[in-house]
Amino acid sequence: MHEDSDSRRLPILASDAERERSVALLREAVGEGRLTLEEFSERVGLAHAARTDHELADLVRDLPAQAAAAAPATPAREQHRAFCSHLVRSGPWTLARDSSWRSIFGTIDLDMRQARLAGPETTIEIFNLFGTVTVIVPDGVEVVVRGGGLFASQQIQSPQQAPVAGAPKLVIDASGPGGTLYVRARPPRPPRPTVTQPVEPAGPSIGAGR
Repeated sequence: MHEDSDSRRLPILASDAERERSVALLREAVGEGRLTLEEFSERVGLAHAARTDHELADLVRDLPAQAAAAAPATPAREQHRAFCSHLVRSGPWTLARDSSWRSIFGTIDLDMRQARLAGPETTIEIFNLFGTVTVIVPDGVEVVVRGGGLFASQQIQSPQQAPVAGAPKLVIDASGPGGTLYVRARPPRPPRPTVTQPVEPAGPSIGAGR
């Protein structure tokens, strides 16, 4: 009865304080692993654009009103390696609070758009020895890149949407010589297919057959 009465109530224009309360619930949810980074980014954008309290309620309807109890002790660091190989993590997956990724003449692609985090701050340690590492992080997430290596390069793409206050924080500690690190908000566009124009057969030359 209570939910039915709320759904029948006319919407009320939302205040800035109500928008911030909704964003705070979203921050807690992504830190608890309830939302993926992409879901968090999308919902925060909708919360800031919401005009009514009904729109805000829809964004947090499937989330608890209060933060969950403290999580158990953090497990040991996860370690991953690509030795002259290609390692890809994408789709729904859970990223540990602290993980190590080693690319030794290899390629590592980490698509974190559907990843769930183990806490509000996550650290990725990347050792890149003449390899290529690409990390895709959606807008709205704070990204800090530290370190580097001899003859190494880093290409950091600026997000289109600035992180909200208290957004999940991803710290990338990079090291190793000669490697390339890409940090992007979206995958690179595939190259356009080359269209080959048909070659028309040459007509008879002037004076042919004479």
